[in-house]
Amino acid sequence: MSGRRLIPGWLLLAGVCGAFAAFEITKHLGWTVPGALLGALLPFAARLRPMRVLAHWAPPLVVLVAFTVVPETQAQAAPGFTLGLVWLTHVALARGIRRESQA
Repeated sequence: MSGRRLIPGWLLLAGVCGAFAAFEITKHLGWTVPGALLGALLPFAARLRPMRVLAHWAPPLVVLVAFTVVPETQAQAAPGFTLGLVWLTHVALARGIRRESQA
């Protein structure tokens, strides 16, 4: 990859989150699929100036913690938790594969 710099820690996080998200989607199905799609699309909104925060690692982490602590059942938590996992996967991939000028 010419002009790209790979950052192994972020790539490892992306792989772990992606695998866990795939597990959650296949285990729960239903609303986890639209949640995963939303999580994959949210970081693209970060290209808009006021939405830059969506490309940071903190918002998906807050979503993961909230959907771990707040819901009463796994079925209630699964869609939001999957959204957070896919969102964090996207952010970690973007940070793990950077252009040389961004590094």
